[in-house]
Amino acid sequence: MSLTDKIYTLLFSEISLGVVLPIIFGVLILLFPTWGYDLLEPINIHFPDFLWGGPEIPLEHILTQGVAQGLLACGIPIFLGLSWNRWAGGAGGFLLGVFWVMASFAQFGSWFYPTLDWLGQVVAGMLAGYIAGALMTMFKMRGKDTLKYALLSAIVAAVVATIFVTSTYVWYAEMFKMSTLPPHGYGTPEAMGMELWDSITYNYFINAAIYGVWGLIGAFMSRVTKWFM
Repeated sequence: MSLTDKIYTLLFSEISLGVVLPIIFGVLILLFPTWGYDLLEPINIHFPDFLWGGPEIPLEHILTQGVAQGLLACGIPIFLGLSWNRWAGGAGGFLLGVFWVMASFAQFGSWFYPTLDWLGQVVAGMLAGYIAGALMTMFKMRGKDTLKYALLSAIVAAVVATIFVTSTYVWYAEMFKMSTLPPHGYGTPEAMGMELWDSITYNYFINAAIYGVWGLIGAFMSRVTKWFM
């Protein structure tokens, strides 16, 4: 057996996939909100004006809260819907959406406002998994069980989830109201918020980036699992 074959066998052995890989993921999950958050705190991202001319986005929010939200409320539900069926995707999205809300409550503490927008997070995850699974089932029945149609299903599911989670946040969230200036920019100097339209587009942009990226990752992972089935 050549050295390449030995390395391949070691990487894809039952011990590596069943023990080592889960431990690595567990350590990475713990590092994201702790050491990784502090490391990324001074780094901000500012996109070109033609794409997004709003305020700078802290990188630690994208790679900590953004990763957790995208993974639990979109990536895993879409993965379950595509690799299993729509019922697994919908149920997984509902349960993981509830876990995400509970984790947010534990993180924000007294800053957590129990408004209807958190229900939107749960519904968005449920819809993402169910829609991805339903569309993929339709494509499979037509003999189109390929990566192309998995990606298409994931994109549609991520768009619907983005609309639900952002709309409920804009309509109901106290944090959205606190971050938005009164009409025409009037208010006290302490407001330090954005104009209404800028705030709405900002939240749509952030959620579209999170749900879109993790939806595509879920689609790719659903194809990878086919290699081991």
